[in-house]
Amino acid sequence: MCKAFFRVALSTLFFLSIAAVQPAQVQASDLYTSSLNNLVLSGNTLLTSMSQITLTPFTMLSQLTALEASVNSYQDSVMTLYDTMANNTTTMSLASESLIALQNLATLSASLTTQMLALSEAIVLVAPLTSLTVLESSLMTMLRLSDDIGTMANRILEMADKILLMADNIGTMADRILATQIIQSDNLQVVVDASLTTQTNILTLFCLYLKC
Repeated sequence: MCKAFFRVALSTLFFLSIAAVQPAQVQASDLYTSSLNNLVLSGNTLLTSMSQITLTPFTMLSQLTALEASVNSYQDSVMTLYDTMANNTTTMSLASESLIALQNLATLSASLTTQMLALSEAIVLVAPLTSLTVLESSLMTMLRLSDDIGTMANRILEMADKILLMADNIGTMADRILATQIIQSDNLQVVVDASLTTQTNILTLFCLYLKC
């Protein structure tokens, strides 16, 4: 009777220990997935607002200043999650939803950078009609925006690496992880290329209108 009771007690403790550990892992995974998806949603909102901007010589500076505030707010959200992951040393079970969110974030980073390139090209078109003071301030704002979005793209890539380091089920997710890494790499190249072209456009305008 005592032995039977002892076995039951051990079994109970075993299952209770599993119940105590499993929810923590699932909760960590769900927490990151939710946070990543929130970044995707807010990033898409930012991208939509960027695509709706039509620059003119008279509104360019105010529009870019407002955009800079929005980008800074989004960057703060990215950095908050990045810092949380950077300080986390626990392991978790990697969810497919997390990989999908990381893929979406990589694509979103590339789209934001491409939209920045479109804005720099719009500035080139209206530059001859814009006052030098407004043009100089606008170009400085564009340089900061380009740098901020490039930094965000790097942090998103680093978050993906951190999640993989924390994952305890990499073997079962190998194919999806490989696909995620390929998407991250391809979109990072888009970010780099578009950022360089944007900065080239801005520096060219500096030379033409402000440094002659």
